[in-house]
Formats: sequence, structure tokens, C-alpha cells
Amino acid sequence: MLRLITFLSIGVVCGFFAWSSNANAQDPNQPVAAEKPAGLRVMSGGHSWSTENSEPLCQAAGITGHKRIKITGINSNRIEDVTPLLEKGEIDVYVWQHNSVGPEFPKFLPTLVELGPKHNPNFRVLMQMPWLTNDGRQGVKSPEEYETTDLAEYQTKMEALRKRQETYVDEVNAKAGKRIVFLVPLGDGMLEVRKMIVAGKFPGITKQNYRDKPGDRGSVLGGDHMPHQGLLGMRLGSYMHFAALYRMTPEGLKFPGKEGDGLTDEQRPILQKLAWDIVSKYPYAGIAKFEAPQPLKQGEKTAPVSAARATVVPEALKGWKETQDLPADTVVTNYNAYIEKLPKAERPGVSDVKYYVDDMGRSAVAVLVNVGGTQSTHLLIYDKQNKRTGLTKFSMGN
Repeated sequence: MLRLITFLSIGVVCGFFAWSSNANAQDPNQPVAAEKPAGLRVMSGGHSWSTENSEPLCQAAGITGHKRIKITGINSNRIEDVTPLLEKGEIDVYVWQHNSVGPEFPKFLPTLVELGPKHNPNFRVLMQMPWLTNDGRQGVKSPEEYETTDLAEYQTKMEALRKRQETYVDEVNAKAGKRIVFLVPLGDGMLEVRKMIVAGKFPGITKQNYRDKPGDRGSVLGGDHMPHQGLLGMRLGSYMHFAALYRMTPEGLKFPGKEGDGLTDEQRPILQKLAWDIVSKYPYAGIAKFEAPQPLKQGEKTAPVSAARATVVPEALKGWKETQDLPADTVVTNYNAYIEKLPKAERPGVSDVKYYVDDMGRSAVAVLVNVGGTQSTHLLIYDKQNKRTGLTKFSMGN
């Protein structure tokens, strides 16, 4: 009897291990770890409204092979510098980040759409949908005025802007014969954060457009006049771009290193969840189901995406051609120093910066300043060696 009990005990134990091993190998209900996406080769273009920074998030997510393609000094804004990489199929995604999206921004979008997929069938363009310069208001005199923006009215303006951008992208993709250009609605996301701040529901932040000192970017807006993105806007943009690039949630990911992302443990999950909720549900971002726009019925006409406006070129700008190319680093340093030294009454009124070149190899930077509802332009002129040689101030129309 003892031998029988022992034999049965051994049989049960062996049977259990055999079942356990077999279950681990064959159970169809066993959860399977999600496969990590392949890293992407990403190039960004635009200006100081840029927020894409997926590299640290890829490190945190265990995604290998992500590469940020950078061309020193021009911020990837010259198509002649991008074309060789497109022709070699070495760009997977081009990200455009600017305060404008449309036929002129970027001017070289048709080249991206033509060459990119020709040499890389998985090529995409992501266009960051911006927030509104000056909140779409007239006569903003100081950064503090953004605290009083009517956010319901602002949302109406944002919805109209979104429709125009969607119409433009629909036209581009229809001409290409497939979806190549996608939209990342950062402006809408930043508006949601502003609503939370106003309602007292965003931890640690009480103002929308605020910084303690130059270099501090504490809130969703950066504390300046235009306004630029603040830390919250910057991180929200990073999360939204990551979600659109890899079509996966950024929730739970932390920037590696001691510095981290500058957010608190209360703030981070709010922004990450918001980023995923918006990107994953917005059809133009590439994750949610997309319903192609219906063709127009016979006799119907589309509203033009942008109407050409007749403008008078100020005398000081005659002979200059506006460009999207960033000037040399020494020029950027010089004009930023110029802005910092503007009189106290003018410095908060800096609303935009535009770049120009002429046929003699010179460059110029137009600093637009709005004081008391009156806009003036400070035109800084630089020679071929990038040394400032002139300064002209004028009002528009002069």
C-alpha cells in the first residue's frame, strides 16, 4: 500500500509539471508580450515651435534603432539638403513644426510627397498643428493678457483652423493617390491643458503663460508675447509626436537620466494620457479609422484653402526675399541678444521673427514688435560674413 501511495504521489507531481509545461507552451489564452516597433529615422523641420523629441521616450520604451537626422545650422528647412536623403530612402518620417501649416509652409511639401514614397514605401510626413499666434487676438500688449483669453472663443477659432488644415492635407493626399501626410493636433492639446489650469485642475500650475525668469519654461505657454510653448506644451508635443510616430501610447514612459523631463509625478500621467487620447482618436493622426472625404457633387466648389492677399511691400524690404531657412548660428545669437536689449516697453511686444536673403548673399532678420496695438518692424541686416551692418525700423505700409 505504501508503494502504491508513493507511486501515485510521484505520478501526480510529474503530471502537474507536464501539464504546467504544456500549458505554458500551448495555452492560446496566455498573454503574449507586445512586439516592439522598429525604430524610425526621423527628420524635423520648422522653427522655434518645434516639440518632437522621441529619442528619450524610445529609450524608455525599449525601442531600438530610432534615429534623429539632424542637419546642423539649417533645421532641415532647405529641400536641397533633404533631397539626397530622400533619394536614398534614408528618411522614414519628416516632421514639420511651425506656426503655419498650408501651401506655403512648407513650400517643399510637394517634393517630400513625391520623392519620399518613391524611394521608401513607408515614408510619412507629420505636420504639427499649431496653436494661434497672439491667441488669434488683435492688440495683445503683454504676456499677462493670455490669462484673460476667452477659451471658448479661442476653441472656435482653433476648430476653423483645423478644418482648413484638414482640407489642405486632403488635397495633398488625394493628389498623391494615398495618405502620406498626417496631422498631430498639438494646438488642440495645449488648449485642453489651458482649460485644466483655468479650472484649477492641473497640479502645481496656476497660470497659462508664465515663466519666473528667462530660460524657465514652467507652464503650457512660455511666458512670452508670441507665445511660444512652455515646458508643459513642449512635453505634451513630445508625447503626441511619439504616439503618432510609433502608434503606441507614451503612458508610463519617463525620460532617462537625472534631469528627466522636468515634470512632477502628478503632471506626467495627465499629459501622457491626454496625448494618447487625442492622437489615438483623431483620424488625421493615422491611428483611428479615417473616412476619406466625399467627392464634390457636380456644380459644387470648394472654398480655397488660402486666398491670395495683395500686400504692399515696405520700402525697406524691397530687394529682399523671405525664406524659411534659418540664418547662421551667429546671426541667431545676435538677433536674440538684440531682442533681449530692447526697451522694457517693447521687449514683451515681440510677436514674430522673419528671415530674408538678397541676391548679394546678405541676410536679414525682421523682428516684429507690437506695442499698444501698433506694429513696427526692426530689420537687422547682415553681410556675407554674418556681421550685422545695418538696422532699419519701420511701420507696416511705410
